Amino acid sequence: MKSIRQMVKEYADLVVSSGVALYAGQSLLIRTPLESYWFAQALAERAYEKGAALVKIELDDLHLLKKRLEHQEERHLSDLPDYQKVVDYEMIVKDWAYIRIDNTENRHQLVGADANKLALYKSALSRAGKLLSAKRMRHEIPWCVICVPGEVWAKDVLGKEGTVEELWNIVGPILKLDHANPIEAWEKQSNLLKERSAKLDALNIRALNFKSKTANLRVGLPEAHLWVGGGDTLPSGRHFLPNIPTEEIFTTPDYLDVNGVVTTTRPVSVLDTIVEGVTLTFKEGRVVDCHAEVGQEVMNRFLEIDKGARYLGEVALVDESSPIAKSKRVFGSILYDENASCHLALGAGYPSTLKGSEALTNEELLNRAGCNTSAVHTDFMVGSADLTITAETPTGEVAIMEGGLFVI
Repeated sequence: MKSIRQMVKEYADLVVSSGVALYAGQSLLIRTPLESYWFAQALAERAYEKGAALVKIELDDLHLLKKRLEHQEERHLSDLPDYQKVVDYEMIVKDWAYIRIDNTENRHQLVGADANKLALYKSALSRAGKLLSAKRMRHEIPWCVICVPGEVWAKDVLGKEGTVEELWNIVGPILKLDHANPIEAWEKQSNLLKERSAKLDALNIRALNFKSKTANLRVGLPEAHLWVGGGDTLPSGRHFLPNIPTEEIFTTPDYLDVNGVVTTTRPVSVLDTIVEGVTLTFKEGRVVDCHAEVGQEVMNRFLEIDKGARYLGEVALVDESSPIAKSKRVFGSILYDENASCHLALGAGYPSTLKGSEALTNEELLNRAGCNTSAVHTDFMVGSADLTITAETPTGEVAIMEGGLFVI
C-alpha cells in the first residue's frame, strides 16, 4: 500500500489533471472547508506546476453560517454581494475551472439550524448563481467535486475510534490510488461506463421500472435522452471528470412522467442537513407526498424552494458491485454514497443528456424536451441488493438490473 503522503500527491494530480483537465493559462477556483484547506493548497500547487494563470481558494464556513442563521433576520438572509455576479461572469467568459471539496468535517454545525432560514439562504444562493450553475449543468466549463479524509469524517464512517489514516486506506482503493497510475486507471473506468451508456442508448428506452422492497416506481424517459457516464467532454474537446469517484451512468427523465413510490436506502444531505428514510410519492412527475424518518422539516422546506424541486432531474444507475458498495459503509457524503447505489435527483436536469441540447437555450425549451429546471439538484439513493430494473423498449421489456447488478 502506498504511503498517505504519496496518495495525497497522486490524488491532487488526478483531480487537477483528470478532474478539471486544467490546461496551461487556465484559472482555477477551489471551494473548501477550513479543515481541508491544506489539500486545497496541494491542489493549487499542482495547478501552478501545470501552468495555471491564477488559483483562488474560497472557504466554506458552516460554523459562521450557523451563527448567521441564529442571529440574522429573515429579510437579510437573501443579501448577497453584487460583485459575485461579476465573479461568475468572469469565470464563464474566461473559462475558469472549479473544484469543490465536500464539507464532510463540519456539516454537523447545521444540526438544529432553523430549516426555514436555511432554505431562504440556500434559495437566494442558488438564484444568484443560476447562470454559472447552468453552464456547469451543460458541462460547458470544467468542474469537479471531491472529498478529503479528516478527523470528523473518519469517526463518522468508522466509529469514535476511527482515524484519518484508516480512512485514507479505505478511500485510497476507491479513488484508484492503489494503482501504479491512477490517471490511467480512471481512463479505463471511464471507458467501462461509456460502454454501459452506449448499450442503454441502443435500446431506445421509453421508461424504467424500479421494483424492490422499497421501490415501486415507473420513470419515463424523453425520446431524445442520452445516457452519460465516465465524465464528459467540454466544448474544447477536453475530457473531464465532474465527480471523483464516479460509478454511475445517468440521464434526464421526462419530468412529467414519473409515477409510484420509492424510499431512500441511504442517508442524504439536504440543505446541508442529514435526512434519512425519505419516502416520496410521485404522480405525473410531481412529488405529492413526502415522509422522512429524520429531517421532515428540512424536506418540507426543500420541496418549496421552487416548482422544480418537486420533480426529477436525474435518474442514475450504479452497480452494487462498485468498490463503494462493496465496502458496506455509509460515508455520509453524497459524492460517495450516490456512487454506491442507484439514485434519483430532485431538481434540475442535465441538458447535456439530451440530443440537440445546444438548441435548448431557455427553460421553456428545456421543459418541452422533458428536462426539469430548478435552482436545486439533490440526489436521493434508492438502490439496494434486491432492486430489479426493467426497461420498456419499442421491442418489449428488457432486464437492465437484477439484484442490484447490471445484467445487460
